[in-house]
Amino acid sequence: MTPQPPSPADYRQAAERYIAQLPQGDGLWLTPARRAALRRFGELGFPDPRQEEWRYSRIQGLLQNRYATSDFESRFSAEQVRQQFLGEPLAGRLVFVDGRYRPELSDSDQNAIQLGSLNLAMALGDKPALELLGSLSGSGEHAFAALNLATMQDGAVIRIPAGIQLERPIELLHLTTQAATGHSLRPRHLVLLEADSRATLIERHLALDESDHFTNLVGEIRLAEGARLDHQRIEQEGPRAYHLSELYLELGPRADYRQVSASLGSGWSRFRVNSRFTAPGAHCELDGLYLAGDGQLVDTHLDVDHAVPGCSSREHFKGLLTGKGRAVFDGRIRVREQAQQTDAHLTNANLMLSRQAEIDTKPQLEILADDVQCSHGTSIGQLDEQALFYLRSRGLNEQQARRLLCIGFASEIVDRFPSQALRKQLDQAIRRQLERSGDG
Repeated sequence: MTPQPPSPADYRQAAERYIAQLPQGDGLWLTPARRAALRRFGELGFPDPRQEEWRYSRIQGLLQNRYATSDFESRFSAEQVRQQFLGEPLAGRLVFVDGRYRPELSDSDQNAIQLGSLNLAMALGDKPALELLGSLSGSGEHAFAALNLATMQDGAVIRIPAGIQLERPIELLHLTTQAATGHSLRPRHLVLLEADSRATLIERHLALDESDHFTNLVGEIRLAEGARLDHQRIEQEGPRAYHLSELYLELGPRADYRQVSASLGSGWSRFRVNSRFTAPGAHCELDGLYLAGDGQLVDTHLDVDHAVPGCSSREHFKGLLTGKGRAVFDGRIRVREQAQQTDAHLTNANLMLSRQAEIDTKPQLEILADDVQCSHGTSIGQLDEQALFYLRSRGLNEQQARRLLCIGFASEIVDRFPSQALRKQLDQAIRRQLERSGDG
């Protein structure tokens, strides 16, 4: 008999126990905000398939696994972690293992910028940082986001002061171990770039061991006037993992945010970007690649809100599906009545390598202004038979030809990763997945 999933009351009680054991006394552990988020969770309840945004992202399996909201001890070696470091010069590194910051493995002692952990900010009562926490996300738009705020265990606090332009990237590295099996991980990140600053952030989610866990992450990024952030993101946690990431982004006047992402690993993953323009002249670019093989669901949601005039955005995502892989793409651009002279374009292309694969794609434009340049489109196709014939006529066997075409399809996104080390890792990961599937 299939066990009954826990009720919202079970999650609420676990969250209350977690909040009750937080340190007392000095510091600001955000207890009122946590309790407000818990009340919000009670109002929302768990997402329902009848809700359009969750129509294809069933959460029954996630709930049935009864992931624990409690702390635990991780078991790993420092050498295991160091083997995952990027082999290129960095401006700093923040390492999280099983959702907890590891200062002994991080490089956060920087003079010009603030790199640290959320727990340290709470312990020290860092009011400037903590007052911003939740300012973009509120108490949560869905139950899991509300639970993240109520029970957040740790996270990154990154602040780039005005006028500072970093030549080298900051690495934000998340690793999971076998000890995470059966647990929920609740990291929360706050990134602030002040006026005319510039930085590159490399965010990676990797597995040291294969574990059955639930990563429930919320990030908030605020770019002040003239700031620019280049954000490279890779999710590759493992086939038994559940991964849910919610990113809230606010762009000030002339701010520039550029993200390129790749979702490759988890058995169930959902990534959502909420982008909001607050003043004219800002620009947002979102590029992404997702791979889904047997037993995998990869779900991508974009909500780009043009609420002011004179801003631009471009979103381009590609999906590669093998075996019985499933993918969801739900991209929405909203152009409000006052957002004249908006320039916004959204595309989604998918390559199906198997008749058993499934894609549900829904690019949307909601335009209330009349002086705009906007477009959206989607495509779903299979490998080009003429291209296959051409490659085979040049001496490649069928498997080699199929693989070469798949790599070419994905390379448009892979090549947009500025980091050479990341491009190499992605190329290897894509090739391995194609080899395992036998479809490419």
